[in-house]
This record gives sequence, C-alpha cells and structure tokens, in this order.
Amino acid sequence: MSEDSRDQATPAPRRRRGARLTAVAAAAAVVVAGGAFWLSGGYDAWSGTGTALEDACEGDLAAGRVRALLPDSGLTASSELRQDGWYCSVSVPDGAGGDAGVEMRMRNAEEPFGPDASIAPGEGAVPLGGGWTGSFSYGDEDAGGSRGRVVLLLDCGAESGDGLLATADGRLVGGRSFEDGAARARLVSALADTALSYARRTGCDAAGGTGRVPEVAAPVVDARRPLAKASGTCRGVVDAATARRWGAGTVAETAAQPAPVERCVLGSGLGTPLYTFTASYGPYGEAALSGGGALPAAGKAVSPKGHYRMTATCPGADGTGVYEITPDDGLALDHASLREALGSFAAASAALHDCWPPA
Repeated sequence: MSEDSRDQATPAPRRRRGARLTAVAAAAAVVVAGGAFWLSGGYDAWSGTGTALEDACEGDLAAGRVRALLPDSGLTASSELRQDGWYCSVSVPDGAGGDAGVEMRMRNAEEPFGPDASIAPGEGAVPLGGGWTGSFSYGDEDAGGSRGRVVLLLDCGAESGDGLLATADGRLVGGRSFEDGAARARLVSALADTALSYARRTGCDAAGGTGRVPEVAAPVVDARRPLAKASGTCRGVVDAATARRWGAGTVAETAAQPAPVERCVLGSGLGTPLYTFTASYGPYGEAALSGGGALPAAGKAVSPKGHYRMTATCPGADGTGVYEITPDDGLALDHASLREALGSFAAASAALHDCWPPA
C-alpha cells in the first residue's frame, strides 16, 4: 500500500446492500439540466494550489489525492457534462509538467457505449482487489508506464444495472511512471474518492465502509505459466484429459478478483494462444452482447468456429454478465468440451460478482 493511501481512508464500494438509485426523477432533472449545460458548452474551471482546487469539479474532486499524484506548483481543474458522461479534468500548466494530468469520467453503468465511446480497460489490465470491481492498465503502449488507466464499477443499489462506471486516465512526466506502485495507488485513490463524491451528489448510495485502496499490481506483460499452476481466472476451466485433447499446456491469466472485464487464455506448451475466455460486466457486457457470431452454449446449434456464449443477471453496476469462449484459430471440433469449459469459467466469474448462475 502506498504511503498516502495509509494516511487517508477510502470508503470501499458497498456491495449489494443499497436501495435502488432513488434519483430517477432527480436523474432526469440532472440529464435535462446537464444537457442544456453541455449544449451551451459550459464548464467550471479552477486553478491554483489553495482552497480553489477543493471546490473544483462541483466539489467532487479529490484534491489531496490529485496533488499527491501531480506534485507540481500549479494545477488547473475543469469539469463538463458531455453526451458520453461527466468529466473532471486536472492538468499541469505548460512549462511546469508538459501534458501531465488526470481526466476522470463518470457515466451510468447501464448506458450502452456509443459507436465511438467505448472505454477499453486496457491491454494487460489487472484487477484492483480490495473489494473493488475495477482494473488498472498502462494506458498507452507508446508512452510505456507514464500513462495509466483505471476502470471502476460502483453499485448504486441491488437492482441489476443500478450503478456507475468511473474511469481515469493519468499522464505523468519528469521521469515519473506508473511502474511505481505508489503512483498506481494514487491514481486509483483519486478516482475512487472523486467517484464516490460524485455518486453521493447525484443520488447514488455507493459510499460505505472504511476500506482503503490496496496495493495495485502492475499490469500483466507476460502472464504465461504452466496450466497445472493456474491459480487465477484459468483455474479449473479444463481438466487434464481435455487439456491433452486440446493441446493446451500454458495459461495467461490474472488474479481471480472482480473486474469489469476478465480473461483467461489457454495456450499450447509453447504459449501460443488456443482458446480465449472472456467475462464482461456493466456496459462491457452490453457491448459483448451486441457483437455477433456467438451461439448460446445451452442451445443445440453448433458454432462452426466454436464461439459460444453464456449470460447471467448480476446485481448493481455489474448488470448483465456475458461469458464467451473463442478458439483463436477459428477451428473447433470438441464442442461438448468447449461448452463445458465455458460453463466452468462462467460459474467461477459469476460467483465473484454475486451473480445468478449463468445460463
């Protein structure tokens, strides 16, 4: 855990206890008012290091967390409601830190992504742990560890789809990098505190508990390990006999902890990908459902490419869980085992999210 996350407690997301978001009428008012606000191009902006930053982004900005992440002499913050969500942005003035800054976005979890509005969790994203449904990744391959991305799903109640999707993109300069675990924890903490404040202000009962943001693992660069040592998302997906028939000897997996998107890749003995399992929640689940090609795993129809799907109803921001298996070579012969393996993967992931059994 980073030194600053020890000093300040961050409320953990309240899992499955809240009432349904009571702001249906309030949300409509926010949308109407916010829509007019966005159409007018309006935004609020603050700059400086004094109390003004604490009032930025309609008072929701976790100013202390952001200052710890961007320890420069001056910061500028602004917020704006757009068609694809509410934005809170903090930047370092030119000459003080280049293009360093943080951009955070909040949107309803049940709202589908637009054609160009998808927010990918990022290559090699790893779960946050600590009771959060979220992930961290390096946000830009070309920038190495100087860019980071955090994705969070926050429940507003127990009803399926009732919650928020919160994301943060951070950029560090001056030799600082998100390869430093403390920097990762600071970006996660900045988003978590800002998102919880935004949730309370907009009628989402997402706050609760006194948990802290834990140490955040580094994004996965090469997660391959022997199949027999699978301990995360690939654990128990196939038995030894099935693995031999498929020629599978390695896995690329992440920790078995809740994340907006979870993956397990079975590979050959040399690590060549063979079968990819994916679990998607919230708007990521809706996006997966809109993609074609997959057939229901419980159905009688056979997918020539072995692309099968299962779904589950989940409480809160997780909405609809969507589970898929895709053979990487597009060739599938053992359809019964493909469906059985998908069922094992889906059941394990759904249990992490307190979902109903997948079907």
